[in-house]
Amino acid sequence: MAELLLQPVKASGFRKVPGDIQEVLIQSGAVPVNDVFFPLWSNKNKINLLYGSYGSGKSVFIVDVLINHAVHDEYFRCYFGRKILEDVRGTVFKTITDRIKELKKEHLFSFSDAPNGTMIIVCKKNRNEFNPFGANNPASLKSIKDPTHFFCEEFDQFTFEDFGFIYSRLRTEKAVTQFYGAFNTERIYQSHWLRKIFFDGERSNDAFKLKANYYDNYFIDQDDYYKKLQFIANGNAAVLNAIANGEWGVVRTGGEFFKEFDETKHVGSLAYAPGVVYVSLDENVNPYVTATIWQVRGSSLNQIHEILSKSPANNAPKAAAKFADYLDSINHKDMVFVCGDPSASKRSTVDENSSSFYTKYIEILQKRGYKVTNKVMKSAPEVALSGAFINAIFENNLNGWSIKISDMCFTSIEDYMMVKEDAEGKMMKEKEKDPDTGITYEPRGHCADTLRYQCLTILSTQFEAFKGRRKSNFYNRTAYLG
Repeated sequence: MAELLLQPVKASGFRKVPGDIQEVLIQSGAVPVNDVFFPLWSNKNKINLLYGSYGSGKSVFIVDVLINHAVHDEYFRCYFGRKILEDVRGTVFKTITDRIKELKKEHLFSFSDAPNGTMIIVCKKNRNEFNPFGANNPASLKSIKDPTHFFCEEFDQFTFEDFGFIYSRLRTEKAVTQFYGAFNTERIYQSHWLRKIFFDGERSNDAFKLKANYYDNYFIDQDDYYKKLQFIANGNAAVLNAIANGEWGVVRTGGEFFKEFDETKHVGSLAYAPGVVYVSLDENVNPYVTATIWQVRGSSLNQIHEILSKSPANNAPKAAAKFADYLDSINHKDMVFVCGDPSASKRSTVDENSSSFYTKYIEILQKRGYKVTNKVMKSAPEVALSGAFINAIFENNLNGWSIKISDMCFTSIEDYMMVKEDAEGKMMKEKEKDPDTGITYEPRGHCADTLRYQCLTILSTQFEAFKGRRKSNFYNRTAYLG
């Protein structure tokens, strides 16, 4: 029957047609699907994990897919739920019944809107059904029988043991079985089992994972929604990065290298102003070539932008071209000062002209018409001392200087928060291995290094005075103890 047909259409096109045409399309069986989810409509994956920011439409998409199965599959029995059964009625159950109505398919299903009514939803044609459950409710778990699908909303609130029990129930041979989990990333910290098992662990290939953010959702006012997210974050850049960009939640565990960096104090809205621009570089190619962009305003060192050049742009010429594109976009007319890791000044043994990283980088900028001065230090600054110097600025505005970071420099902010200090007061550079490429790399510390290079280039005189005071204090203490 034609009325039973459900056909996905991309939201980008659907939103362009007039409202009355949209209504006709819905009546004829069209299901508008945000483009980011569109390839997943007919998937057969055993485990699907949809994650990301607030407002991305993850749950709505999953519900649409499940409604399609309920209408068309010969046998379908879905269990939908949350960690707490009592939370299901006003969340997942309501999403399912709302979508049935919005898709004009309520005549195909029987369900109750009564506050205390049953939450079982039945397709009238084939008796396929949706059933509620909560992981905290033994009775609802014991009643699970021959499921084809599970949908766990706020999946991060479930334990691994919960998941193990639920997944073990997907064993019927009557249909293809699937598990769907949806969650926001705000509270997914380093130690969360989801990250350890499905993202960083040996089982990472066992699940299909799709990240979606609010700006992938065609059915909200994205600009207005971002303002709401900024309000919710209340000045905390790490929180905003999670709830708006779907990055992992960040929690301080102690032992940070920049222990005086405070994202609520040192992060804010910063914009480019006509004048000199500094670019501070770290030449490591994995996970990316790092460029942080700075300006000096009075006695404030302002990081206004970051450019992380991943493969295949993780080399000097392509990274420089990306920086030049940024300079073009802000209509920059003044000088560009290049600073960064002194080791990158060495001549290359693989480049046919024996050119260094900086030579090639500056060459591209000059070809693009920019006036460039090389400000790279002759030797690398002492890591522990430079860290102490920057912490003193963060803590007390040493010598009247301050450091401010743009709230749009999400990777830098996370790096400044998370990079650790080793036993000698240096920056701890832990290594990870990319499971796909086999390449070993240091995931943290690259933006942090560019911060050190930048500060010590601008404040070299103040740093020398700081070192002198530290040494004087050391000798005074030694004499006293002697």
